[in-house]
Amino acid sequence: MDVTGKIGILGGTFDPIHMAHLKLAEYALSELELTKVIFIPAAVPPHKRNRMITDSEHRFNMTKLAIGYNDRFEVSDMELKMDGASYTARTLSILYEENPNLCFILGADSYMALDTWFHPEIIMAKAQIACACRDGIPTAALECKAGEYCTKYGAVTHFLSMPDTDISSTMLRQMISEGKDVKQYIPEQVMEYIRTNNLYTKQV
Repeated sequence: MDVTGKIGILGGTFDPIHMAHLKLAEYALSELELTKVIFIPAAVPPHKRNRMITDSEHRFNMTKLAIGYNDRFEVSDMELKMDGASYTARTLSILYEENPNLCFILGADSYMALDTWFHPEIIMAKAQIACACRDGIPTAALECKAGEYCTKYGAVTHFLSMPDTDISSTMLRQMISEGKDVKQYIPEQVMEYIRTNNLYTKQV
């Protein structure tokens, strides 16, 4: 791992990965002058245990296909190899040992709930936070939360100028299962993989 520059970490179920994920990484890469962004598919997200999740191999492969256009994007299977739930605090602690210059990238909805995650104090101690100002959450609310995180955890938050995007993996799974066109939301190579492997045809 390159220890000379700041590295962005973008975790998610990526079920499937879509354009908003890629745009989020692009904005973080550019605005925060990151060396690279590592996409980390989650094995068993703690907040999604009650939903059937697509096989980890498929989600890893789709992520790898989606990021191929940018040589500063990487995908890691580190969480897929871990036992049990995928906890960001544990992942960042491991990565921090290799490079202490980390930036954890996430959407506004996740940012607002970050203090409810497993050991938020570890997350905010091991990485700066890059938050997309989207998901319909007022900027004032985000700034208020940033103040709370700074006071309580010493967190450093960067707000990205990424425009609001009305895309979610849940929406896309539903659209695919109904045979609707999603090419504007999902990279073509990922869509081809979904068709080839008959994914999302019967589940949401």
